[in-house]
Order: sequence, then C-alpha cells, then structure tokens
Amino acid sequence: MATLSEQLSRLYVKSSSLTKKRIQEELKTLEEKIVEYEGKIHELDVVKKTLEEKSVELASVKVRLESEQIEAQKQTDAFNEEYKKYLSSKEELEKLQAQIRASYSTEDISSFLNKMINDFNTSSASDTDVAKYIINNMDVDLKVRIYDDSKNNGEKSFKFTAPSISETTEDSLSSIKITIQAVPK
Repeated sequence: MATLSEQLSRLYVKSSSLTKKRIQEELKTLEEKIVEYEGKIHELDVVKKTLEEKSVELASVKVRLESEQIEAQKQTDAFNEEYKKYLSSKEELEKLQAQIRASYSTEDISSFLNKMINDFNTSSASDTDVAKYIINNMDVDLKVRIYDDSKNNGEKSFKFTAPSISETTEDSLSSIKITIQAVPK
C-alpha cells in the first residue's frame, strides 16, 4: 500500500489535471462566448448602420413632407383666393342675370316709345304761336338690354346696360334718333 505522501502526491497530480482540464473547458466556453458576443456585436453594428440609414432616410422624408406641406398650403391659399373671385363673379353674374330677366322686351320698349311720341305730339308745351312741333320720325338702334331703373317713385325710367368705356366701340353704342317737325298752325 502506498504511503500517505504518495497518495497525496497522486491526489495533487489528479487534482491538478482536473483543474487544468476544467480551466481548458472554461477557456473553451469563454472562447465560444467571445465568438458568440462578437457575432452579436456584428449583428448590432449591422442594425446600428441600418438604423442610421433609416434615420437619414426619415430626415429626408420629413424635409420633403414639410416642403410638400408648404406647397400644399400655398396651393390651398391660391385656391381659396380663386374661389373668392369665383364667388364674387358668380354673385355679379347672378345680378346681371336678374337684370336680364327684369329687362324690357322689344314690345315693352316700342310701346313706351310710342306712348312718349303720342304724349309729345298731343302736348302743347312745345307749341308756339306759329307752329306746333311733333315727332315725325324715331329711329331706334339698341345694342344693349334695357331694364327698369325706377326708384319706386311711380315714374318709369329705363337704364341701358353698357360695356365698360374701354370696351365701347362705335358699333356697340345704342342710338335713338328723333326727327321733330314743325307743323304750321
């Protein structure tokens, strides 16, 4: 049988070989973990790079959206301005259409002018001791509509619609030519 010292010596060798083996196993485990962590670090670097690229892309999209929002606001403002002009023009058109609906027909105007001629011819206001004055002829050339301009005072009054002065030409002007004849008494 072996002595105590031999047994201790063998135990020491065995324990040291176990410790070396254990250290090698732990070292191998640590190396595997290092490789695993390096892989994870690489994955995180890829994710970080992707996030940085996405961040730049998002910043670019944000700038583009802000620019488009400003442009959209400008277009909205321009549209609103045009819409106000449209409403104003529409209101003006409705007023003109109302005037056209209220305008006098050819028969109304003819009747009015005939009455005016008869009133003038039967009136003695223009008579003198020598002659009576009558309307002999009336030539009417209307280029525009005529509508009632009475101010509710009971007297009939006509108003001619006309283009602006800058649009007026000789051919666009209405005319009423009256020939008055003196009839001896």
